[in-house]
Amino acid sequence: MNYIKFDTIDSTNDFLKSYSNEQYLPDFFYVLADRQSKGRGQREHTWQSDCCKNLLVSFLVRPDFALEKQILLNKIVSISLIELLKKHQICQAQVKLPNDIMAGGKKIAGILIENTIRNKKMQHSIIGIGLNVNQTDFVNLPEAVSMKNILAKDISVSDLAVELQQILKKNFSSDEKTIEKTYASLSFFKPKE
Repeated sequence: MNYIKFDTIDSTNDFLKSYSNEQYLPDFFYVLADRQSKGRGQREHTWQSDCCKNLLVSFLVRPDFALEKQILLNKIVSISLIELLKKHQICQAQVKLPNDIMAGGKKIAGILIENTIRNKKMQHSIIGIGLNVNQTDFVNLPEAVSMKNILAKDISVSDLAVELQQILKKNFSSDEKTIEKTYASLSFFKPKE
């Protein structure tokens, strides 16, 4: 089995970090939860999600990148999330630095990557993703949107996890030039000419 599913957990990132220290896990092993009691975003922000409505997942990867190339991780994950959304007919998705995915100008997903570095080398990375899927009301978050808000239908959260795992595997094998070119085309804020 290449994943673990929880009804409730404090944080998928925290669990996967601890679990990967106890035993060897294959690349792209993931932890999925219906609910997180302590879901986190960047800079100590919390990630709010209705139970069983959204994709709350963390993946373990061992990227073969030099330390100075860690930003490639964020770019690959962003590209992969947008590819997943496009597969489901959400074609207006874009990247908003540093870690948000936008759809129609509203936030649909967030990314939290935590790297373990030893002897100036990346050992492994935990990629946490929160994707708004079937939640339609976001209290005090007027800038949030979900796949269901856009598509007017429910989508299987567990199926999305499997699809995203496959897309991540494919994109991690892409060359750096392709990653950079694709990422630049998806920016929410285009650089001025």
